[in-house]
Amino acid sequence: MFNRVYRERSDRSREALQQETFGLVRSLVDDGLAVVGDRTREGFAAWSLPIGERLERIRAEFAAHVEKQAPSSFEQPWLKLTDEGRQAARAVPVGKGEESPDTAVKQWTWPFADAAREVLLYGTIDWIELGQIDWRVREVSPGESDQVVQQRSLELIADLVDGGLARVGSFGSGARGFVPWLGSPDETLSRIRSVYVDGYDNTDVWEWYCLLELTRKGELFARAMENRVQPR
Repeated sequence: MFNRVYRERSDRSREALQQETFGLVRSLVDDGLAVVGDRTREGFAAWSLPIGERLERIRAEFAAHVEKQAPSSFEQPWLKLTDEGRQAARAVPVGKGEESPDTAVKQWTWPFADAAREVLLYGTIDWIELGQIDWRVREVSPGESDQVVQQRSLELIADLVDGGLARVGSFGSGARGFVPWLGSPDETLSRIRSVYVDGYDNTDVWEWYCLLELTRKGELFARAMENRVQPR
C-alpha cells in the first residue's frame, strides 16, 4: 500500500507518505471495503477486531522499515478486498479508446487462471513481489511439490511480461521506488530462477527479490479478469 501511495505522491516527504498510507488503510477498513490480515501458506488470515490498536502499534515499526533502520522487525499487514470493495473497484472508470485487453495475452485455463487473476488484481493496488506470485500459485496447486509451484510461478511471470502486461524490476539502491530491470525476458527469468529456485529455502531473500509493475494494458486486463467467473 505504501508503494502505491508513493507512486501517486512521489513528491511528498516520507512522513507524509506514511501518514497517508495508514489513513488510506483505516478508511478502506472503516468503510467495509477491505479487511486487514496476514498472508500464510494456508491463505489469508484476517485480524480479529478491533484492528485500530494493532495498526497504531506497528506505525513506529513501519516508519523504521521505510527508513531501513529495522526492516526485519516490521509486522507487515495485508489487505484483502471485501465483496463491496471489489464492486467499488469495478466502478472506477478506465480510459476509453484503448486496446482491448482480451487478446493481449494467452488465455489461462482454470484453476491457474485464478492465480493469474489474483496477481493482476493485486497489481492494480501495489507492485507485485515474487512472494505474492508464489503464494497465489500455491493456493491453486494443492498437494503439488515446491518444484511445480516454482515452475508455474515462473511461467506466469513469463506470460505477463511476454504479453506486455507487466515489467520486472526491483527497489534500486539509493532509489525510492520501482526500477525496471534491463535485459531480455530470458535473461530476466534466468536471473529470477537463480535466486528463487536455487535458494528457495532462503525465503527472506527471494520473496522481495523482484517486483512486477503492471503496464496500462495490464491494468485493463486485470479489470477484464475481475469480471470473469470460473466455469462450472
